[in-house]
Amino acid sequence: MKIKIIEKTQELDLEDAVNDFIEKENPTIHKIHYQVSMTSHNGELEYSFSCLIEY
Repeated sequence: MKIKIIEKTQELDLEDAVNDFIEKENPTIHKIHYQVSMTSHNGELEYSFSCLIEY
């Protein structure tokens, strides 16, 4: 089993990156885990969208 972690600051960018990975690698996916983190930097909210793919 292998894993692939993809992280982006925009959810649509994450969606594109996951789709690109699946299209290029054509893996047999066991599980996909998503996570969203939010932090504050200089008073502005910053998001991190990540995906861990088990294949």
